[in-house]
Amino acid sequence: MHHYRLNIAYDGSNYYGFQQQKDKPTIQGELEKVFKTILKDYKFDYSGRTDSGVHAKEQVLSLSTPYSLDLKTIRSMNKLLGESISINKFVKTSLKFHARYDATKRTYKYFISNSTQLQPYLRNHCYIYPDQLSIKKLNNVAQLFVGEHNFTAFSKFTKEKNPLRTIYKSSWSNKRDYFEYTIIGNSFLRNMVRNIVGVQIAFMEEKISIEEIELNLRKPKNRLNYIAPPNGLILWKVKY
Repeated sequence: MHHYRLNIAYDGSNYYGFQQQKDKPTIQGELEKVFKTILKDYKFDYSGRTDSGVHAKEQVLSLSTPYSLDLKTIRSMNKLLGESISINKFVKTSLKFHARYDATKRTYKYFISNSTQLQPYLRNHCYIYPDQLSIKKLNNVAQLFVGEHNFTAFSKFTKEKNPLRTIYKSSWSNKRDYFEYTIIGNSFLRNMVRNIVGVQIAFMEEKISIEEIELNLRKPKNRLNYIAPPNGLILWKVKY
């Protein structure tokens, strides 16, 4: 049996998330079709799910198969996968490597174009925000999320999950055509990044205060139901 780490990228615009669903196009579903065609016998895991409409610059798979992979095989897979999904790197690993459980840090980026610099060409990969944003105010609220917190109020939480997550970086930068948010954590709950971004936008719109955000990080009650659109979110990097 051969064991590999595969780095893949994808445009999630036309997919119902990463995880396979019945009768709906997903990233996993497309990968399964190609693996069944070329490898026949295989098993794979992934570093984490992404929601419907979310993209990835670097999603990581751990793949086990009795067949040896080479560049020709990868090119054949990419041809079958089409233009929206690409296997960009593959390396041999040990049997012990697991794409999800061995990951130590995950980086997501979120992109917003606001009313002072609307760029329609970014629409599929950027939240086109109809009002102005302040980089200073965004960074003030972004810092609240750094550290270990209970993120029950900032995610689609299920009771079987541990709500504690550690955030190493949470910051905004202002690029020429857009605002870029970077968040790095040990792992993320479902909808967590989009929820965190949505809460920051709600703060900008004076729908929620700093004190309310801090309180829900300490003693979460109900979910803060502010969710940023999926098209601005990209799984950027997974560290092992």
